[in-house]
Amino acid sequence: MQGEEPVSGGSPPSSSQKLSARTFTSSLLEPGSIVKENRPEYGTLSDQERARSKKEGLAATYDIDDLISLNVLAKWRGTILTNRTLVVETIVWGGLYWSVFVLFICIRWENFDKFVGQEVTIRAFIAMFSTLIGLLLSFYTALNLGRWWKMRDGVQMIQEGCKKLTMLVFSGVTNDQVLHDAIHRYSRASLFMIFAASHHKDGDDPPFRRAVKIGLLTVEEADMLAICNPHATFVHAETLWIWMANAVTRLHEQGRTKGPPHYCALMAAVEQGRSGVSHIQSYLETPIPMGYVHLLCLMVKIHNFLITVLMAMATVKLAGGEHGFQAVGVFRTAFRAFFMPFLYNSILILNAEVTDPFGCDAADFDFSMYDVNMLVSCKSFYKATNVHVPDCLANKVYKKWQPTSTEGP
Repeated sequence: MQGEEPVSGGSPPSSSQKLSARTFTSSLLEPGSIVKENRPEYGTLSDQERARSKKEGLAATYDIDDLISLNVLAKWRGTILTNRTLVVETIVWGGLYWSVFVLFICIRWENFDKFVGQEVTIRAFIAMFSTLIGLLLSFYTALNLGRWWKMRDGVQMIQEGCKKLTMLVFSGVTNDQVLHDAIHRYSRASLFMIFAASHHKDGDDPPFRRAVKIGLLTVEEADMLAICNPHATFVHAETLWIWMANAVTRLHEQGRTKGPPHYCALMAAVEQGRSGVSHIQSYLETPIPMGYVHLLCLMVKIHNFLITVLMAMATVKLAGGEHGFQAVGVFRTAFRAFFMPFLYNSILILNAEVTDPFGCDAADFDFSMYDVNMLVSCKSFYKATNVHVPDCLANKVYKKWQPTSTEGP
């Protein structure tokens, strides 16, 4: 193979298809483009693309050294602080706090201090909620992060199925270029449709039609998917692997494999990719029971309401009376009133974001990184098994195995 082949396995995609691909994934390589050698460590994004991703707050990796130092105070993009829901919630609870504060500071009566009671009793009352909510939030967060990582494992299974199948097929079975293009296109299309389903909005084309627009599927292949199943995205993603299993079976029937064990290894690679799709589907379509989530969110909102109102009244108490204005006490109660609702709301929002990591949030998976990785890996594997093999291996006649003699006891 002297150069890069078209991704589609036939004629190169049109300019409109290239534009659509660039629109969906800013760092997705154009079909038919040449992969440059000055790629970063993981062989996916160029330095310019990685820098642009960091600037936009969508980088898949981050510098932990910045987060453990005072530089964390300057971090903004890609963090929970940019979440619109959190900003709105904070403004709402802040508005409630100042409304209660202004109301009671204006109508404060003679025995208001006794009416509010001691601050220690207020904190003890709030602690009853805080302890239980902290326990439930910890369990909920651990459960969601575990599910998030399992879905990342599913993505890895798709990637590894694609790479393993490429390695096994083109290492002594066949060097058919059309099959090579089909393997990486179908693998990438199966993952693309999962991401496209999470991005889908009313009026958008189905995910398998969008795969045609970016050159991962042909119109004929999309029509066949529609015949097999009209609309189920995950069924379409798995069907692509069934087509690859069909190709493996044909290779075996034509005598290209080295026997049943070799055929089973090829089918195992196909099954690994298909299982990755099924793995992801099981988590996306089976959320944590609504009753648990509803109870937790309800308790958080009740806690936020109570702490906002009670801390506002405690602030009024410390802002006047027989002891005068107590600056430290006012700051302490006001900070607690703002910080605790902000913290609990932030944890709930972070949990909501990791529930579906295939969407558009800053913390979600980056399709372009996985897509480019499968593309360049398959092309590299193909070259390594057909053209670019070191002389020490290409022309090597290996000796027959013989037991070696050992000296000494």
